[in-house]
Amino acid sequence: MGSVPLPDNETERLHLLHELDLLDSGNDELLDRITQLVKELFAADIALISLVDEHRQWFKSKVGFAEPETPRNISFCTHVVASGETLLVDDATQDPRFVDNPLVTAANGIRSYVGAPLTLYDEYHLGTLCVISSKTNHFPSGTKRVLELLADWVSTTLTDHYELDNYRAERDVLAQGPVCAVVWRIEPKVQLTYVADNALRVLGYKSAYLLRDEVNYESIVHPDDREELLARMQRLIDGEQAYLEMDYRVLLPEAKAQGVRWVHHFARADHDKQGNVIRVRGYLLDDSKGKNLELELRESNKNFELALAAGEFFTWSWFIPEDKLMVSHAWSLLLGYDAQKEGEIDWQSLLHPDDINALRTQLKAHLHGDTERFDVRFRLRHDDGHYVWIHSVGRLVERDHDGKPLRMSGIHHDISGQVENEAFLAQQTAVLELVSHVQHEFMLAKNFSDVTDYALPKLMQMTASAFGLVGELPPQSRRRDMLQIHGLELLGEGNANSEYHKLIQQGLEVVVSGDVVRNVLLRGEPEFCHLPVSRLEMSFSPVTIPELRNALVLPLYFKHDVVGLLVLGNSSEGYLRWHLNLLRPMLDTLGTLMHMRRLDEERQYALEELRRMASVDELTGVANRRVFWHAMEERYEEFMRYQVTMSVAVIDLDHFKSVNDTYGHAAGDEVLREFAKRCKAQLRDLDLIGRLGGEEFAVLLPYSDVIEASKAIERLREHVAATPVTHDDKQIAISFSAGVTQLRSTDAKLDDWMARADEALYQAKESGRNQTVVVPESN
Repeated sequence: MGSVPLPDNETERLHLLHELDLLDSGNDELLDRITQLVKELFAADIALISLVDEHRQWFKSKVGFAEPETPRNISFCTHVVASGETLLVDDATQDPRFVDNPLVTAANGIRSYVGAPLTLYDEYHLGTLCVISSKTNHFPSGTKRVLELLADWVSTTLTDHYELDNYRAERDVLAQGPVCAVVWRIEPKVQLTYVADNALRVLGYKSAYLLRDEVNYESIVHPDDREELLARMQRLIDGEQAYLEMDYRVLLPEAKAQGVRWVHHFARADHDKQGNVIRVRGYLLDDSKGKNLELELRESNKNFELALAAGEFFTWSWFIPEDKLMVSHAWSLLLGYDAQKEGEIDWQSLLHPDDINALRTQLKAHLHGDTERFDVRFRLRHDDGHYVWIHSVGRLVERDHDGKPLRMSGIHHDISGQVENEAFLAQQTAVLELVSHVQHEFMLAKNFSDVTDYALPKLMQMTASAFGLVGELPPQSRRRDMLQIHGLELLGEGNANSEYHKLIQQGLEVVVSGDVVRNVLLRGEPEFCHLPVSRLEMSFSPVTIPELRNALVLPLYFKHDVVGLLVLGNSSEGYLRWHLNLLRPMLDTLGTLMHMRRLDEERQYALEELRRMASVDELTGVANRRVFWHAMEERYEEFMRYQVTMSVAVIDLDHFKSVNDTYGHAAGDEVLREFAKRCKAQLRDLDLIGRLGGEEFAVLLPYSDVIEASKAIERLREHVAATPVTHDDKQIAISFSAGVTQLRSTDAKLDDWMARADEALYQAKESGRNQTVVVPESN
């Protein structure tokens, strides 16, 4: 049975499965009805909704099957979960994955199976909706699409149950927590319609009081803040702003007259399908402690303290005359250096060389008053050798009495993660642009090798690779050990690349071997090789690839079939899982173009075969009667326009009927083929030999007068007569009679020309055969 396949996101998938709390749960009436419907719809023996955890598949709903669960390692469904694709098995006894499966080998075991994945949030395949039959080929191909639609229904149902439970739980948590949820209706007037039970704790008022018709919410707001709150609410209702967020004071009831309470108010509007606001949802937080602290912080030191309160920012001050930088953090924490040597760290010496000029330019512009603030991004070298990206913003805050700058202050923070995201987005954009370019070029040129020559170096550059290879499996072949190479690049090896390109243009095929490459081609799964790759793991004979310190081996798909291979190697940065997501659009494009190229080649071959069949005599390989007469017409028109000499010979094999009667029709066919072969060998390339029917042939000799033509036909006659045809160890003597004539300006039509040649042929046969009769030009 082999090992159990696992999806790439197995850990996250299991977390979600357990979080849903579906395993070992009770029946769900809707899911049971769906399962019953599926069984009846497909006339199946068994219908199941399965959920696959670490060790088993447990059945949330089942019809026609008694067991509550089965081991995962024998489960058909685990293959669906691993691939995320619908699986259809026509005969499990013929499928190498399941042939020895106990669920198959048992009496009345599984024969036909169709399973569609239950996918939540577009990426987590938790289980399947599947149908099973003890009969082979029970489910037609259309079953997959219908089952996928029903599986989507089940997935949506599971998601809705989960999110509804979360909503209820969150609402219960809010009711017990420090945030009070409220809802205002808009029509016929703005009025509270819902206030959470914790309103008394948050606002100092009971929810029942706030819900009275005669009570307006703004009546509890401090008069100094009331107008601003109403104005912001109106802008939210009018659609002038997307949300409302502000702090204001609430007046406490007279019985608790202890001043005011600060509230942080956040609200958004709900809209109908026409975009009209129908209600406003708000969340109110008792922020008295935070607001009081904020006011105190503003009082003491707004710039300095608030920057620290942001949590992820560090403050700095630069005393310019002394060139002394004071920072609110230890450089050792940010850059990984020994804290005991903090005072010895010179941050300027750690600057990336490419960023020094930009930093100095920005600093000079601000000190000269050209910019409102100093704003720059730069890199500092970490103790382990990599660089940390810093975003620094500051202002000149002090000058001396002469106007010379004394001190700058500002903040900075680590933006390495942000820069990495930006770089990844830039790479994604580059990949999509490459995909567009490759598709466009292929549509124009239809040359896959040229496309690969352009795309492969780009892919190597994106992954910092020094080696790249693109190969295609032979079409209509079950072999997975041979590739046609379309691209092979070695970074910086111009001469080697030129030689490889020549071989590829000639059609370079290699035999592949090794566990790594075989797994990719057979299983269709990518391989990340973080250690050196040996020849036993991957080789391409007779091509010798360089030693690979690391490699990324990726299958190229068209739909669900592996059609080729992309190999990248010797990356200076290593290969990570995100490289696969980055390159996926290009992998899909290359696979699709390979398929299109195959279709185009098959179409071209079919067209050429049709042309050949339409123009060539099938037995002898010479021009057929239609093509020969068309050529005669063209030469006739050429003669009438330019008066160039043209001759024709009509040939008939002597006593051909007796050859058929004596030796059989197979021998006769061999005589005709051999005669045509000798004609091609003896005559010029520009002469056209055609079979007019039976044993009758004709030769069109352009630019030859009757004398030159008769000499050529006579040489052919002597050669044919001198060499018998061998068939079944028997020597068959052959000869022919011929009539030769030249096209004349007096020939009113093409038939006049051919009639003279036929008359000359008749004379040759009447005169004893095996001779050439020539019609003189003057006759």
